[in-house]
Amino acid sequence: MKVFYIILTAIYLGWLVWYGGSGNPLTIEEASYFKDQMTQSGEIYKKDVTEPLMYMDHLIESDDGNEFIMVNLIKFRAIATYPPGSQWAGETDPALADSRYGEAILPLLLKRASLPILTSSVNGKFINDGGDNEWDMVALVRYRSVRDMLDMMLEMSTMDIIDHKWAAIERTHVFPVKPRLSLISLRLILAMILVLIAVFTTYLLNLKKSKNLIAHEVKGKNK
Repeated sequence: MKVFYIILTAIYLGWLVWYGGSGNPLTIEEASYFKDQMTQSGEIYKKDVTEPLMYMDHLIESDDGNEFIMVNLIKFRAIATYPPGSQWAGETDPALADSRYGEAILPLLLKRASLPILTSSVNGKFINDGGDNEWDMVALVRYRSVRDMLDMMLEMSTMDIIDHKWAAIERTHVFPVKPRLSLISLRLILAMILVLIAVFTTYLLNLKKSKNLIAHEVKGKNK
């Protein structure tokens, strides 16, 4: 059983290292590298990267090396709008465009230990002191670091994933937040699952030993 417990502990520690969430901020050299690569990508793929570079600057300014959650407030279009010449140019359903975007971006997130932690449709109204902006959906996405997000932005710049996003979305407000208090922790959840596996396995082995012992005693009495 000791080996079994060691294996479970090793699995958790290995996952903990991969999941990360605590590191060093980007260096000046790293920040320059990401921005230079984005500029080169724009030249190669004939894309305007002015806004992505601006978004990179915003993230770099607030980087502390640690994990963060990106809050996405989304208002969908009434009719999907793809760029002229896109193979999806005839598509009119924004829900389908958003679904394509979600399916395409999820693998890019997961391979960087990042993941959506909440997606929810807006249900009604309450307080709106900020004007007449109304949203259809709220999404919270956990990123391991700004470094990971910039790397993902570079990879996306070589693909057409973003076309699905803007075909579906009329407007959006996206900003990072730092968790101060959260009752939902993937680290804690995984730890609890592994502990339950260990406890349940131990229980089954002890039960099996007890049955074997009882059977042995009964067999001895019958002799």
